[in-house]
Formats: sequence, C-alpha cells, structure tokens
Amino acid sequence: MDMERTARITALAATAGPVWAKSHDGSALQEFLKEIGCDGVDAVLVTRQVVGCSLGEAQEMFFTAPCRGVELAVHNALMETLERSQGDV
Repeated sequence: MDMERTARITALAATAGPVWAKSHDGSALQEFLKEIGCDGVDAVLVTRQVVGCSLGEAQEMFFTAPCRGVELAVHNALMETLERSQGDV
C-alpha cells in the first residue's frame, strides 16, 4: 500500500474510532464509514484498524452490515461468475 493510502486509512480510522468506542457495533461503524464516503477495501482496512481484528473479521463486519447490502450483492455475483467460469476451462 502506498504512503498516501496508508495516511488516508490512518486518518479515517482516527475519525471512526470514537464511533466504535461508543457502541462496539459493527453496523453502526459501517453506517458511519458509508456516510463519510469510505467504501470497499478502504472501509475494510479502516474497520480492521479501528476494531483491531483480522482481515477476515473486518470483511465479515463489512459485508454483513445492513447498509452494505449492495456491496454484498456485487461480491456474491462476482463470486458466482468466477465459480461458473471454472467449469469452462
């Protein structure tokens, strides 16, 4: 990860930290991140840093948050397409 992105993730984590500290609610954290325009991989990386969890746990928190339903649908569609394409080889 380049220095600019690392700095952005660190700054976003500092902003989001109080939201997590207040509620320890993954859905509330994701809602906050979505509201400030932090999406995708950046949101997962910020979640990992704020919560202090593994990458897998951060991804799960991201994809299971109600506000991330669209992202989950896109992810699932992509995975299904990849799985189907494996049969075409």
